[in-house]
Amino acid sequence: MVRQTIRVAVLADKGIESAEAEWAYVFDWLRGRLPQLDFVLVALDHPGLRQAVHERSVDFVITNAGNYSELEHSDGLTRLVTLDSPLALSPTQAVGSAVIVRADAPLTELTDLQGKHVLAASPDAFCCFQIAARELKLAGVDPESDLGRLEFVGFPIQAIARAVRDGKADAGIVKTCLIEQMVERGEIAPGALRVLSPRQITGFPCQTSSRLYPDWPFAALADTAPRLAKAVTIALLEMPRSPSGSQWTIPAQYDSVDELFRDLGIGRYARLQQETLAALIQRHRVGIGVVAVLLFALIIHAVRVDYLVTRRTRELSEMHAEKERLAAAMRERQSELEHAGRMAILGGMASAIAHELKQPLAAIANYARGIDRRIATGRLEAEPLQNVCREIARQSSRAAQTIEKIREFAHKGGGSIQPVALEPLVKEAVDLFGIACPEAKVVWKGDSVRAGARVRADAIQIQQVVLNLLQNAIEAQTTHGNPGAPIEVSLTAEQHGYRVAVRDRGGGLDTQQRARLFEPFFTTKPAGLGLGLSLCKGIVESHGGTLELHDADVGVCASFWLPEEEHG
Repeated sequence: MVRQTIRVAVLADKGIESAEAEWAYVFDWLRGRLPQLDFVLVALDHPGLRQAVHERSVDFVITNAGNYSELEHSDGLTRLVTLDSPLALSPTQAVGSAVIVRADAPLTELTDLQGKHVLAASPDAFCCFQIAARELKLAGVDPESDLGRLEFVGFPIQAIARAVRDGKADAGIVKTCLIEQMVERGEIAPGALRVLSPRQITGFPCQTSSRLYPDWPFAALADTAPRLAKAVTIALLEMPRSPSGSQWTIPAQYDSVDELFRDLGIGRYARLQQETLAALIQRHRVGIGVVAVLLFALIIHAVRVDYLVTRRTRELSEMHAEKERLAAAMRERQSELEHAGRMAILGGMASAIAHELKQPLAAIANYARGIDRRIATGRLEAEPLQNVCREIARQSSRAAQTIEKIREFAHKGGGSIQPVALEPLVKEAVDLFGIACPEAKVVWKGDSVRAGARVRADAIQIQQVVLNLLQNAIEAQTTHGNPGAPIEVSLTAEQHGYRVAVRDRGGGLDTQQRARLFEPFFTTKPAGLGLGLSLCKGIVESHGGTLELHDADVGVCASFWLPEEEHG
């Protein structure tokens, strides 16, 4: 059978481990008495316990009288039973505050704490602050204004005793009987600390600086099932005394806690402090009104400025994002057009490329058949066979180089812009063109500076430009009837850069054609796409260069200029 989980929040004022050890007997008893229920201890500090109650994440609460009274008013907790401790005079006179100092401290009364450094656990701690705060107020010492320094150090409260013992503060506020328990466990030496302004309470075994208040209750949340609350109440009342001597009894009266809250103006009496604040506002209403008007105007101005800045920032962000989107789209479109241009070049040269590959492949086949005949006739001399094998390897390398050049050129993305030597880049493009168009006669011309010609460029894109210009040149000469005429390719230095020129003998251009040559999709060829020169112009300009066409003798000179590499 699956047991129902019952979560019980416990205020861990001495730490989580101490809480689990202190309440282990109670939880073992409940689990044994109500075996159909699985009771889970949830050790929490004041804020955590208050949040758990507000969120209804627990079913029951074990806490001190002050914390219970606060939650009874705010969240409707109901006390089922009250702890009956062996150290208490009764369940209604059980706990208090001990204001401790070093044994050698020159302090005897609560009034001696004015201007002193005092430690406490928390503003919400019942025994470790609130009870002592009431006694200080009744003695004429305001904890908030008369103490030199009031420091809240949190739990566990044993740390407060050790800090006072070590001289880190003048005094500390702890729960009654804590010092006696720490001495008994050997945590501090006997006589190291003493209680300030001790009260004589007959029968109470511990020193206290305050009157005594009710012990801890076991309380149910407002929405805890009545049948469950009744079963737990009966089980707790039937619990025998624990090894430490504690047991549960009928709910105690908490009138003394109510009086404490009223004297301090906390809990349900916090409105008393609010009334004092209202009186202060009434006395200074004119000045506060002026300040309020100015503050309101300043807030309105700040809100307006913030709105305008936010709106403008958003508009700029949107404009920047749109600009980036358009730029990315343009780059993608340019890349696609460049790839289409390379494919168009290769498509136009496909038959020539196939012819170029066919020659080494045919040679390899012939050599292979020759080796086969030699083997068949038994002529296995080593030297002739080795010569044939070397020739096969050479022809294979020739075919592989041709394929590799075509593959690199056809690669969609191209390379990246980086420093390159311009002469070998152009000559490689000329070689690739020679493979595809063996009938073309390309004449290389240059001057003495070409060996040092270095530019920052994308190698694949620049080769695409050279191949486009060469392809245009051979097509113009073929159309003009002299495909075998020499095509001159030159590299010269010019104005902090270098110019690559392709000069053909395919006739000139008329004025109308020259004006539209760089327009996308404009072509003078029946089967042309009209992308070549437009793409070339875009590529060259993206490298910071220029592309030009002009008539030269019986043909056209197409050239592009690139800036030289800058040396930092």
